[in-house]
Amino acid sequence: MGNLPQSSGGDIAAGILAGMVLAALVCYGLLLAVMPVAKPHASDFKKAAGLLAVLLIIKISALYFFSGFYIDVGTYEAWGLQLAQGGPASMYQSGYFLDYPPGYLYALWAAGAIAHALGAAGGMLRMIIGTPALLADFMLSILIFALMWRLAGQAAAWLGMLFFALNPALLFDTVVWVQTDSAFTLVMLLSVVMLMDEEVAAGWGLAALAVLIKPQAISLLPVLLVWTLMRANWESWARAALAYIAVTVVTVAPFQVGHAWSWLPNLYLSTAAYYHETSVNAFNFIALLGGLRDPDRGTIFGCSYFAIGMSLLIPLYSFALWLLARNPVRRNLFFAAFIVIFGFFMFAPRMHERYAYPAVVFAIPLAFEGSAMLAVFAIVTFTCLSNLAEVLHVLNAGTFLAPRDTFGMIISLVNLLVFFIAAAYWYVRRGAAGSSISAAALKEWFAAIFVSARKTPAPHGWRAEDFTRFDWLRADTIILIALVGVAAALRFWHLGHPAEIVFDEVHFVGQARHYIHGEPFLDPHPPIAKLLIAAGILMFGDYSRNWRLGNALLGTVMVAVTYLLGRRMFHSRLAAVLAAGLIACDGFFIVDSRIGCIDIVYLTLAAIAYLLLLRFAATPDLLRRRRLLLVTGVVLGLCLGSKLYVPGITFLLVNAFLLFILWRKAETVEAAGYSLSTRAWPLRFQWTAGAALITGSTAGMLYLASFLPHYTLGWWGGIADLLHYYKDVMWYENSVAGATHPYASPWWSWPLMLRPVAYWQDFPAHGNVALIWGGGNPLTWWAVLPAMIITSARAKQRPNLTRVFLISGFLAYYLIWLPIGRILFLYHYLPSLYIGYLALAAILADLWHGEAETWESFAMLTSTMPVLIVGVGHIASEYQLISGQAQIEVGLPLAAALLIVYTLLTMRHFCADRFVFAAFLSLAVALFIYYLPIWLAIPISRSGYYARMWLQGPGLLNWI
Repeated sequence: MGNLPQSSGGDIAAGILAGMVLAALVCYGLLLAVMPVAKPHASDFKKAAGLLAVLLIIKISALYFFSGFYIDVGTYEAWGLQLAQGGPASMYQSGYFLDYPPGYLYALWAAGAIAHALGAAGGMLRMIIGTPALLADFMLSILIFALMWRLAGQAAAWLGMLFFALNPALLFDTVVWVQTDSAFTLVMLLSVVMLMDEEVAAGWGLAALAVLIKPQAISLLPVLLVWTLMRANWESWARAALAYIAVTVVTVAPFQVGHAWSWLPNLYLSTAAYYHETSVNAFNFIALLGGLRDPDRGTIFGCSYFAIGMSLLIPLYSFALWLLARNPVRRNLFFAAFIVIFGFFMFAPRMHERYAYPAVVFAIPLAFEGSAMLAVFAIVTFTCLSNLAEVLHVLNAGTFLAPRDTFGMIISLVNLLVFFIAAAYWYVRRGAAGSSISAAALKEWFAAIFVSARKTPAPHGWRAEDFTRFDWLRADTIILIALVGVAAALRFWHLGHPAEIVFDEVHFVGQARHYIHGEPFLDPHPPIAKLLIAAGILMFGDYSRNWRLGNALLGTVMVAVTYLLGRRMFHSRLAAVLAAGLIACDGFFIVDSRIGCIDIVYLTLAAIAYLLLLRFAATPDLLRRRRLLLVTGVVLGLCLGSKLYVPGITFLLVNAFLLFILWRKAETVEAAGYSLSTRAWPLRFQWTAGAALITGSTAGMLYLASFLPHYTLGWWGGIADLLHYYKDVMWYENSVAGATHPYASPWWSWPLMLRPVAYWQDFPAHGNVALIWGGGNPLTWWAVLPAMIITSARAKQRPNLTRVFLISGFLAYYLIWLPIGRILFLYHYLPSLYIGYLALAAILADLWHGEAETWESFAMLTSTMPVLIVGVGHIASEYQLISGQAQIEVGLPLAAALLIVYTLLTMRHFCADRFVFAAFLSLAVALFIYYLPIWLAIPISRSGYYARMWLQGPGLLNWI
């Protein structure tokens, strides 16, 4: 510091005066923004301010414990202390690193002066230097509270404030990383609010200050310019220009001493040129295209990444400004601001990870425009937090992210998809006001959580007519025969190959042999599935084909049952065909039907139980209902006797809906000659209790009967042995609690299919390879999650038994695994996947019929994006059409083309739906054909094997 020129005094006085003017400008803008709320709603405002003050104290205190990124924090500390000692004249000197424009230096100057006076160091110095950003955070919270009250009312004000003040991504940036993004975001948002309120001079003065705090604020200027041109007169334009120039001069002048007038533009240019990289750790489109931190002069298709990124800003701004110019209202102003800030982060080169901060903030007002934008806000929060946390962890470890970091690529893809979701949502609405989430609706949502279901009348969708009989036509017979034929071919073709034990057949085939030879053994699973294997061996001999025969038969039956289930559940032949087709052609259902394990047994019995449930719901005759209850009990008992744990969910699920149907249907009482009066309720209770007794006792007897071989073979002698069996099960589960396995995967990873199971492999030293791969069709598997989200949204809007059953079943089968501590595998997800495929089939059928909402069709289209971006390049690499490093780049143009065609077709909703249906189904069929060899153990080239393993890397993310 001794080599730097020191202040002569004049620059310090000018700097203090300039700092006071800039602080006054921000306070003036904030006062104008909050007074319309603070005066008439003083009580709420004081409560909000008090809460935020407490949070501010907590956040400042937390700075003591978070070291942030040591380089950034050390740099801020050095700048603040240098300003305190040398004044503005000591900054921006040759050899002194300073790449920030002067706007935020005023805040660091004040903090540095305090720190210097106190002699602060270490954690205390970090707290003082980080406080200006947290004060900006506090003011942002106040501003958002006032803004949301004005836009959407009291409930939105409180929620919007909390969305910001407790936002994990924004907290991470300001508290954990100790960054300054809150400061320029405050000034940016305040500028927008001022222009919204026709305070043109104040708005443009704040816009100038935002640009002088961080250059990224330049991205917002075109939006502000179009708004001003559309809403203000010539006189206001002149005042805006003068305000912008005046604030620029006031801010820059104290630092101008000893510099040429061009020093500030040169600073911006040199700062931009310093990071001449595709993406400076930002998980965005340019990272997907060219990798992280690679030189942006690199080319693809003859164009540099820099040129591509900058060119993409043209359609971005054209879209945003067209929407704003077409309808210059407040809501479009905020959307245009959000989409250009987020789009700039996504498409411009040389973006840092922190530049998504203002996009999260500007998404908050939009979150109350509808469910889609609320989801956008939530997802952008998640991706911003993921980006920040991953990068800070790596930087503090002294390393860099790999150019094709898998996690970074996934988050980049999510960011890209959510950008197009937001753009498509607003484009479809053309910026017009729609069904925004009102304050009244917010209050109703909160109230509904605490209101008993008894107070809500049964919606129309709960009626028994949901499952009435359907007309069985000759077409149904033909379709069913065709489906069963396809399923049988896939399940019985070369069933005996490989002619050796495959994966868990070592347990279950071995146990079947123990039954045949009368040899006692310990296994936690009940006997039914193993007895089925034993039956095949007893009837046809102990050969690989025969111990798999029963499973192949049940796997084929499951497809037929699924068609019947779909016909009754959705009243749609197309939905039934799609549901059965998904089960018939999914790799995991094929594989589990072709090996001597136990999962396909309980899955098929569960599907039969679902079908019986729907038949019961549509049956008015009392005698037939009793028979159906008995048959249902038998099926549930066999299901319980097939596997540990999961069939218990089937039993509870089916019985719960049986009893609900009985309780809600008036026919159960009216058929007995009673009216719906008080005396009918005891009878209704008796009938539901009787139904529970019939199914429960029947299922219980069949479950106990499954253990009869243990008694007939002399292994057990009484009820005490059954109780001892349960004790042994508990011992076994505890003994394997700490076990590990290379194919194990946690429950949360299953919907993403991160770690499939390699059931069998034949990898000779040379030549072709063969394997049985326990994974599904990537497209249909990944599409289950958006399908369930769509089903949940529909259930909220238009509830009926089908949707509630699908959601309840999916979650029940999934959440049962949360408390189970032992190792788990992807096949434990199959019962949830089965229900997910039912939901997916219904949505695809709606797409064909043009009955899906725009956001639903877009969500289903986005499920194809990972396949195109990740998969196409791998497939091309098998045939040596591209190098391995260019795998992602090949799929990006296809994905972009798909999105462009869809966007053009949204003008005709029916065509857009059909297009998504056709694209999805075509890709699904293509992937079925492509992956079929590794489901059926058909030999393929070694390169073909690796081309099918799309996800490869250390840790969980590995397709084996």
